[in-house]
Amino acid sequence: MSKTLVSILIMVFAYGWLHAQQPVFRHYSVDEGLPSSEVYQVIQDKKGYIWIATNMGVSRFDGRTFKNYDVQDGLPENTVFEVYEDETGRIWFISFPFQLSFFRNDSIIPYKYNSVLRMLAGRGAVPVKKSFMADKEDNVIFSLLRGGIIYELNSKGELNKLTNLANSGLAALIMDKADHLFVAQLGGQDESNKILINTTLYSKYVNIKKSEKYSHVHLMASKINDGTVLFTLNEFLHIVKPDGSYSAYNLKERIFWLSGSDDGSIWIGKEISGIEKYQLNSIEKGPVIKYLSKLSVSSSYIDNSGGTWFTTLEDGLYYLPSGALKSINTSDGLSVDNIKSIDNFKDAIYMGLSDGKLFKYDHNSVSELIIPESIPKSINVIKNQDDELLWLATDDYLYSYNGDKFNYYMNNFYFNKRNHSASNSRYIFNIKDIFPTKNRIYLGEAKGLSILEGGMITYNSSFTDEIDIRIESIEMMKDSTILIGAFNGLWKFADDRFEYLGYEIPLLKQRITDIIITDKKSDIILGTKGSGLIYKYGDSIIQITRNDGLSSNSISCLLHEGNNLWVGTNNGLNLININELSNNPKIIHFKKEHGLISNEINKISSNQNYIYIATNKGLTIIDKSMYMLENTRPPIYINNVKIMKRDTAILDSYQLHHNQNFITISFIGISFRDGGNLLYKYRLKGLSNEWISTNNLEVEYAFLPPGSYQFEVIAINSEGNASIEPAVLSFKISHPYWQTWWFIALVILLALASVLAFYYYRLKIVKKEHALQNDINWYRQQALTRQMDPHFVFNTLNSIQSYIIKNDRLSSSQYLSKFARLMRLILNNSQKQAIPLSDEIAALNLYMELESLRFQQKFEFSIITDHSVDVDSCYIPAFLIQPFVENAIWHGIMGLKIQGIIRISFSRERDQLICQVEDNGIGRTQSMEMKPENEKQKKSLGISLVETRLNLLNYFYSVNMKIVFTDLFNEDNSPAGTKVTINLPIIN
Repeated sequence: MSKTLVSILIMVFAYGWLHAQQPVFRHYSVDEGLPSSEVYQVIQDKKGYIWIATNMGVSRFDGRTFKNYDVQDGLPENTVFEVYEDETGRIWFISFPFQLSFFRNDSIIPYKYNSVLRMLAGRGAVPVKKSFMADKEDNVIFSLLRGGIIYELNSKGELNKLTNLANSGLAALIMDKADHLFVAQLGGQDESNKILINTTLYSKYVNIKKSEKYSHVHLMASKINDGTVLFTLNEFLHIVKPDGSYSAYNLKERIFWLSGSDDGSIWIGKEISGIEKYQLNSIEKGPVIKYLSKLSVSSSYIDNSGGTWFTTLEDGLYYLPSGALKSINTSDGLSVDNIKSIDNFKDAIYMGLSDGKLFKYDHNSVSELIIPESIPKSINVIKNQDDELLWLATDDYLYSYNGDKFNYYMNNFYFNKRNHSASNSRYIFNIKDIFPTKNRIYLGEAKGLSILEGGMITYNSSFTDEIDIRIESIEMMKDSTILIGAFNGLWKFADDRFEYLGYEIPLLKQRITDIIITDKKSDIILGTKGSGLIYKYGDSIIQITRNDGLSSNSISCLLHEGNNLWVGTNNGLNLININELSNNPKIIHFKKEHGLISNEINKISSNQNYIYIATNKGLTIIDKSMYMLENTRPPIYINNVKIMKRDTAILDSYQLHHNQNFITISFIGISFRDGGNLLYKYRLKGLSNEWISTNNLEVEYAFLPPGSYQFEVIAINSEGNASIEPAVLSFKISHPYWQTWWFIALVILLALASVLAFYYYRLKIVKKEHALQNDINWYRQQALTRQMDPHFVFNTLNSIQSYIIKNDRLSSSQYLSKFARLMRLILNNSQKQAIPLSDEIAALNLYMELESLRFQQKFEFSIITDHSVDVDSCYIPAFLIQPFVENAIWHGIMGLKIQGIIRISFSRERDQLICQVEDNGIGRTQSMEMKPENEKQKKSLGISLVETRLNLLNYFYSVNMKIVFTDLFNEDNSPAGTKVTINLPIIN
């Protein structure tokens, strides 16, 4: 065979190997939130965030959300070529043509000496990629694509030239400073082909090859820990090792990106040719990996969890969670993507597809095996029998394959006990699982268990024993007992007899989809549809569900491999250490975001090196030697705080008023391998110390009581790794002033003071009331004394004596009787605070009768009571009216030359009794004139006593009693008497 043909075959094989196993990338574009699909670089900062430099600004990514920044947020220009993090944690952005800014404390700050850079860059000088550094003293070191100078711009704005290639005879210089490579280049193909490599370990001149395809020159350099320097120029890769040896490789297309790793791998991003990975010591053998062909890859980055990021100039950002996961689908030769069954046979993987076709995957190649006599029915089951036969079951028929040819089996079982003819034979199968043994092939069907022996169906449970169950899984225990997972639970088949195990153990009544019998005491693991895992060990049985960490409760398949239990579900793949099943097992998840081609898993198989996952979207292959569990713990940050539904600045602690007790806290854990789909646990110390699990990114606390609180939250990734430290937020809600100690003390003091004040007030009132009562009693006694005036008594007795002397017995007897009755009424009323109006009227009537008799009928009198007044139930103070009647007689009637008239009337207005005493006397003016001079200023003692008593009663009863004197006049305006109106209280 000629060398040319061998080379062609190697190239074809290499291409087939690269093409046949492609990883599942996570793709981010404008649709997912990127500001532009033209992306120049990606890095990860110390906090764990991913920063992306694009043509439309810069973006920060936390695994779920892109936060984009542009000139409105502080960028000097929207086109950002490069992102760099300095040792202080500032994120620097290098914008076109050459303007700087940095991100600090959630803000973008323009570089204070951008005016110097603008003058230096002129109209379009662009900085060399990866040839930039800023130190903690604010010194900035950089170089431009042309000019051959490496500059330093210090913190004072002074510009220094660290190198200058002018007249040096060099085309470029690569200089190591502060463990960072800087490139100075003149920038033209017509320049010298000599380059100086100057590192801390060596200094070496090399003559480079010039490109025959490209005129533009852009030198990019990278260094690995052993001192090897890599640099690219157009399509050439150059390597200078610490021993001074130099080599160059033509990689055919222009190189846009270069990065070297300490493990000897080199990533090369090319123009419209994707990205390639080479091994440092075998570059001549070609790339070991090639991704994203037909795209221009501008950078790559390996994050802290081992995932790899790629930026492209045409199609945004790509993320590869792990290079250990690769996939096969229709683009690799399968007829359809939906793989229903899979198993390992004779060192190859056989896949049964939903269209009834069988494919073989062997040594990175995919090929179809043609099944004779087959019809396009889904191949539901593939089972390896001791690596001698491969059993295949479609919806209708059964086949075996020995690696060379296929045998076809028809369901030839018929039951003629009841004279059934062969025409009633079932002919076809409906197989859900197969368990092959040396002598028997057990077939789990939709309507029972069948046994194939010697190419013939010798038993069917539905026909023979009338046991009609839908079987989904079959497994054999060490004692040859067959376990059957069915629609209605777990069955046992031994000695050709069925036994239902769900009667004694309710958990075994669940729909069972797969069965694993471990090597340890024949423990049983059951996969169910809707009830998670059921693990029966010894006499114990437990259930493991989503609450315990499973990605789903609906399990499609199980694979036991050493200590690993692989659990396939409709929501990804789970990995559990089988020795931890009985004690809170740690469950590791594999999902689409980790590299699976689909989360909907149908079957799992394995060999020594790989795990094969059959899904509805194709086959995913996990390289066990390459896959590494993620040991990084997801950092977590509080990214928003709302108080009373309003955004507030994020602080470590808050002092809040009692009415600021509605708190909303948002947080984010960073894990790119999990695609941001993390489990979170949080608690609010001060309210509860118990951790609460959630998949949400926000927690609300409404109407918190006053107190001190500390919110803590951690993130847990798919492999069970929790954040090293929780994100913490403290706040204190103060008590309302009425719950503070000083206010309570003040209230108590005020209450005590109020009680004491009330006590003294009441004591004062009681004393005052007592004094008032004494005054009232005294004035009542004075009124009584006034009513029993000695002159009145003397004059009355004289009048009686006069009648006796005249021997007028009748008149003296009547006079004496009335006087006695009056005295008795006065004495009776003197014992009471209030008397019925009837008693007052009786006393007044007797008094005026006596006075009329004494003055020889000098006046007439009448007492009128309104119908609204009940004289028996209406009580009034005693001895109030008589003084006014007496005043009317003595000062009004006595001065008349005509017959006097006194009229007394009573009426009611609400709770007051209105008494009017009216006479036709001489009037108050003439009466005053008739008094001696020494008595004119004196007020009637009786009237004065009544007024004083009324004032006391007003205060005592809180009523408004008053006396109104009205002078009466004739038509000629001559005095016609006096009317006195007295408002009296009606006392209950």
